[in-house]
Amino acid sequence: MAKKSRRNRARGKVAETSRQPDARPAQQKAQPSAAKAQVMAASLQPVNYDYVKSDLVRIAVIAGVLLLILIMLTFVPALKS
Repeated sequence: MAKKSRRNRARGKVAETSRQPDARPAQQKAQPSAAKAQVMAASLQPVNYDYVKSDLVRIAVIAGVLLLILIMLTFVPALKS
């Protein structure tokens, strides 16, 4: 599609658009080939995320320790005003 410029719009010209129909028949769009089906089946296999589990455990431990420190600090009488 052609870009509409301000000059053309100001003059009242409308850009002519020419749409060409899709050259492929409807049957080819609906039916995937055998090779494409194999690629799709291979991409649906589960991905191994074991390395993420160790990171999540580490984050949970750090968050728990920080939460415990905050709870313990609420009982320190010197910090209360």
